[in-house]
Order: sequence, then structure tokens, then C-alpha cells
Amino acid sequence: MAALFFWAAAGVAGLTVFIHVVLGGAKFVRPFLAVEMEPGLKWMAYLMWHLGTVSTLFIAAGFAAGALDPAHSDYAAIATAGAAGFVTVALFTAVKSDLSPRRFPVIPMFSLVTGLGLAGLFL
Repeated sequence: MAALFFWAAAGVAGLTVFIHVVLGGAKFVRPFLAVEMEPGLKWMAYLMWHLGTVSTLFIAAGFAAGALDPAHSDYAAIATAGAAGFVTVALFTAVKSDLSPRRFPVIPMFSLVTGLGLAGLFL
């Protein structure tokens, strides 16, 4: 049963990467790079964007490893903690910025990933 939840979590994380790269690249990255600002800040933000992509790929891989072999459920546990960390940081940022959490698509996507991971670990 755990494998089903881990595969679902890997799938949602993979879908998140796809949305992040395709839609995010068009709606955020390209317009952001066109803005005039201090180059160090601009390219640091660009780096952070790509670190988010790579981190999400690793989360998906951790769930896939846990789904393929129950002996690797520790990878799924780490992936679950990573997804929960993304939600926590996004919620903190929403509160700190006084923006609605609805402005942060990472919150519902990674809440779902976290829930699926927890289900796989504890059900």
C-alpha cells in the first residue's frame, strides 16, 4: 500500500516540476529577467529558481525509490520532510509578505505531496 502513495507523491512532485519549468518559466522567469535590477540579486534569484527545480526532482526521486523498494522508505521519509519544509517556508513567506497564501502555488502542491508521503509512511 505504501508504494501506491509513494508513486502518487512522486507523480505530483513530477507534475510540479513540469508546471514549474513550463508555466513558471514563461510567467515568472522570462519577465523577471527582463526587469532592471542589481545583477547580483537578479542572478541569485535565478539560481534559487533552479535550485527549487532540482530540489523538487530529488523529492520525486526519493518517493520513486521508496515505491520501488520498501527498504528505501527512508528516502521517502526524507522526501516527505523536504516537501513539508517547502510548505512551511511558503507559509512563512506568505505571512511575512502579507500576501495571501493563494498567491503561492507551492502550498497546495507540496501539501498534497506531504500528505501522500505521510500516508505512505504511516498507513
